[in-house]
Amino acid sequence: MNANGTWQGTLASSNTHESVTLLLAGPVARCTAWHTALQADARFRVTSLATDAQDARAKLSAHPEILLLDAALFAGPGPLVDFLTAVEGAVYVLLPPQATPSEVEGVRQVEMVKGVFTGDINLLELAGRMYADALALRQKRAGGLDAVWNRPTGGSGPVGLRVITVWNQMGGVGKTTISTNLAYEAARRGFPTLLIGLGAPDDLPLILGLKPSPNITSWWTNSSPDGLRLSIQKVDTLDVIAGFPDVLSEAQAMSTPVEAPNSIPNLIKTAAHYAGYAVVVVDAPPTSLAANAISVSNTLVLVARPSLEGVMRTVEAYRTISERLAGEHRIPSNAVHVVLNRMGDRLAAEEWHRAASSMLGRSFPPIIAQIPDEAAIGHAQDQRRVPLAASDGFARALKPLADQLLQINSAPGIASSPKKTINLGIVKLKV
Repeated sequence: MNANGTWQGTLASSNTHESVTLLLAGPVARCTAWHTALQADARFRVTSLATDAQDARAKLSAHPEILLLDAALFAGPGPLVDFLTAVEGAVYVLLPPQATPSEVEGVRQVEMVKGVFTGDINLLELAGRMYADALALRQKRAGGLDAVWNRPTGGSGPVGLRVITVWNQMGGVGKTTISTNLAYEAARRGFPTLLIGLGAPDDLPLILGLKPSPNITSWWTNSSPDGLRLSIQKVDTLDVIAGFPDVLSEAQAMSTPVEAPNSIPNLIKTAAHYAGYAVVVVDAPPTSLAANAISVSNTLVLVARPSLEGVMRTVEAYRTISERLAGEHRIPSNAVHVVLNRMGDRLAAEEWHRAASSMLGRSFPPIIAQIPDEAAIGHAQDQRRVPLAASDGFARALKPLADQLLQINSAPGIASSPKKTINLGIVKLKV
């Protein structure tokens, strides 16, 4: 450390941060070396790489279960410790060789810091320790809520987390249809899944055969893990929190600060990190509440109509995410997926995508699913049935989206499909 209290020099080491989800933060060369060393280990899933302090802070919103950090990103121990206090997962910190014993001890005293190192680190030796710490934290957080409430008996359960917001800036495009059936499919595949409605008045109780209450206002009055439990209704193995019963309660939510205990981001965070859900699907409305959901999501599904106005509205929605919200929470294009709903005699998928790319001025995110315009889909919802189980055409059309988003690793020792790197929300996720 120099006279100004800043760290200088190069930190020479390989370090690792393992867990269900892992964020690597450090200079580019360091992150690259760590990622190369860890990507072959099936216990590890690197969610993102952060190469500066601001980027690392932003990517904490994805709630990595373990953070592996090269302290060279920070000007000194003060900014480092301030950053570490915001981390919720287990942290392993590589300090520069010139760090003093008191500085090392100061970092070690931060609650979530599980390891502090100076110099090189043996990744092979540290990996097992990190993995054990991650599982212990997960078990501790889930223990107070009867673990996962809807986990199938005897199931291994997935390792990982998907927070998926289904959205567009225009109503009537089929967001609720897609979010409902995507969540139902996730639960049917054995993933502990929570569907959250943010409509006002919300359609979920009507089309899923649920009661008007409990709903999201139950969480509003008891913003705790227990309040979350009391807000839930079930459709088979899918857990559902119905949205707002009226526009007045929605207005109250809009005026609630995002850092408040009963905010939408904190609801999603509680579901993901204390109730143990592997998949959280948010049916977001075309209002400002969508930004609250997106702020803690790692995947965005844009539902659009196959029409020119659908192109315009969807491109504007994407610009909102990629440009206007980028400073707070940027979901890159490869974590955004497009669903064209009610395909008929309007624009073909290729025409729609060309028009969107032209309007955007660069390549638009890919169209993952094309949902047919079938009367059976509406009839199923009128009968309070899930279209996924009522229409083979709908099920086939939704499958590519479900396959893309639900590639979550099984627990160690459980056979799973080959790993593939996909980009989810603000992070690049190894699944």
